[in-house]
Amino acid sequence: MIKKIINMTPTSKKKRIFVFGDSNSWGYTDEDDGHRFEERWPISLKTFLSEMDLDVEIIEDCLPGRTTNIDDAQDGSHLNGAKVLMSSLLAHSPIDLVIIMLGTNDLKIRFQRTPEAIAEGIKELINTVKNTNSGPGGWHDQNKSDLFIICPPSLNIKANDTNWIKFNEWENGLVKSIILYDSLKKVCEQNNVFLFDSNQIIQSSKLDPIHWSKKTHKIFAKKIAELIKYQIKL
Repeated sequence: MIKKIINMTPTSKKKRIFVFGDSNSWGYTDEDDGHRFEERWPISLKTFLSEMDLDVEIIEDCLPGRTTNIDDAQDGSHLNGAKVLMSSLLAHSPIDLVIIMLGTNDLKIRFQRTPEAIAEGIKELINTVKNTNSGPGGWHDQNKSDLFIICPPSLNIKANDTNWIKFNEWENGLVKSIILYDSLKKVCEQNNVFLFDSNQIIQSSKLDPIHWSKKTHKIFAKKIAELIKYQIKL
């Protein structure tokens, strides 16, 4: 984890946290056949932060299939995160803290992306946040939102199982996912952005190697709440 403290002056005013992610932030779990988990990690995050006496509002913009900055010719160009991030930031401003966790869908074999290319996609998103006046204040203020990047957990070993129903779509993704953090670390260090490696605390599901269990959502949310409280200091 990059030890960079985001300076956010504490006040009694409610803080607004914007989560920009894919299916694992939307609430698609390893069960329930695609129904949205009501206690997904962004929702549980609010609960944990409230227990820490932090008054927050969580804004979710999370879309299954979303990539960092690449069009999906098969499932639709609307899945390109870079194309919608600025408009979403402005639509939901003012935002105190932006949390981005993307990169998993970029691992699909049809994109042929290296970990370095995925990190460059995150870099484009970082630049968008840094150049968008979505921070605290009014519409005409020039304030930027603070930023928190999360490296998603690597795929589970089942992604290498040729009998897995989605093996052909995710072939070779496991190895790339394991080394993705190193590429993200370089980009975040260069841009002075707070980065957390989710592999430190969670794993993708053994049942569905690209998604999480419901228990994992709770574990993850608690850790992110602790980081926001004690290191980001919202």
